[in-house]
Amino acid sequence: MPNPRWTHDRKLAKGQLGIVGVDEAGRGCLAGPVVAGAVLLSSSFFREAKHRKITEEMNDSKQFNEAKREELYARVIKLADQSALIATTGEASVQEIEKHNIVGATCFAMERAMKKLSEESDGLWEPLQQSSPEWLEVGWKAKQPWIVLVDGRPMKKLPIRHQGLVKGDSISLSIAMASMMAKVTRDRFMRKLHLEFPNYGFDSNKGYGSPVHLNALQELGPTQHHRPRFIRNLLKETKGSKSADEQSQLSFW
Repeated sequence: MPNPRWTHDRKLAKGQLGIVGVDEAGRGCLAGPVVAGAVLLSSSFFREAKHRKITEEMNDSKQFNEAKREELYARVIKLADQSALIATTGEASVQEIEKHNIVGATCFAMERAMKKLSEESDGLWEPLQQSSPEWLEVGWKAKQPWIVLVDGRPMKKLPIRHQGLVKGDSISLSIAMASMMAKVTRDRFMRKLHLEFPNYGFDSNKGYGSPVHLNALQELGPTQHHRPRFIRNLLKETKGSKSADEQSQLSFW
């Protein structure tokens, strides 16, 4: 039985040049960057039976354990190396999350991943700006016949024209693959961060608020990789120590 995400995108790509899927990882974490993945599938991708076989297990990255995500990520990279698709990532830093909030930073990460995708496509896909007059013309589809899908609701701050698809990582193959790109890339970064800051358990919690992570925050305070916006209300003032806000700012800057 075909992967329903394959079927969804194959039908959607019919009569189009193809589909671009975008997703993010790390939006709700207390530490580390937010990372976006973007995957371009041309309509010809769906005419190859071997591609259907390779992607038959592809789904939302959250549905798999770490070892399986690495395996599926490797499949995406192999397909990219074979020029069967294009896959990229982009990220936004802790500083950008602090300055522009998580929504703004997520849009930065997505835009960067999509711009890399466009560059690597050698002009096959060129994103149009949300405000572009071309999108107001009757015949815009004939000029840019690509469907751009972003997981979740449409992102108003994302300047590239797109459609939102709620729970898209479990519906669309391109978004599921983008989800894998974003999640594995970010998890690898957090595992490396664990080597420098082992007390926070970044290798297992990836920056989310696990008991080990929260206890380390209380006892040791934040690192420069923690997000001040996210931890201000978690850190309690202790007698003879600086306030949570002061600790956060000192570590951040």
